Amino acid sequence: MEQEKILDIAVRAGLMLLSFGGETYRVEDTIKRICLSYNLKCEPFVLPTGLFVSAEGEKGVTTICKRVSSRTVDLKKIARINDLSRRIEYHKPDYEEIKSELDNIAQDSSYSRLTVIISYALTSFTYALIFGGSRTDALSALFIGVILGLLRFVFSKDNSFPFIDLFVDGFVTGILGPVIPRVIPDTNAYVIITGVLTNLVPGVALTNGVRDLLHGDTISGLAKLGEAIIIVAVIAAGTAVGLFFWGGFS
Repeated sequence: MEQEKILDIAVRAGLMLLSFGGETYRVEDTIKRICLSYNLKCEPFVLPTGLFVSAEGEKGVTTICKRVSSRTVDLKKIARINDLSRRIEYHKPDYEEIKSELDNIAQDSSYSRLTVIISYALTSFTYALIFGGSRTDALSALFIGVILGLLRFVFSKDNSFPFIDLFVDGFVTGILGPVIPRVIPDTNAYVIITGVLTNLVPGVALTNGVRDLLHGDTISGLAKLGEAIIIVAVIAAGTAVGLFFWGGFS
């Protein structure tokens, strides 16, 4: 396979992993595996917002720099790309086959709206029970979870400011949480709000940050941990503003 084609599929696979929430070391490992499978030496350097790949082959040294403009979390697609890289390593398929598989992964439809809404609702319901809430608290959290699930699709159309959706989610939770005890007696606003906000906790970012640090990727690890801290701060700020309108829980 030609050097340009090897780099094309390796860099594209790396970019997809990065945009779907893959760890830095996984992205670098995948790029190396693909290049070495076709006897192309390369040195990838990956950051949370982009990557650099330098390869040396028959046509000399080639360096590619690519930036990731938007990121999300899709573990299903990460698993598929990871599996593809292993198949490339063992079977060495041709360029067109790999390119077609990457296209299929990229175009694979995300979860349906109904599935996302149900996930938000059930997560809120379950964690409200885990945090010691009653069935009424859990059902109230489920109701707010449905609203957050609907809000996700409102903001998914415009990613110009990636943290505004988290602020609004926190604000809506802070507004609705104290309302329910005023309407339904014997409900606990603390439990309801905590159960709902569990949906927004940046668990993947925190985990990836720690794993990158353990693998020696200090810059990427600190960047992801910093991003997670900012997310938590934005959620807390939105919730605090919502609670402010009710004077707290009083």
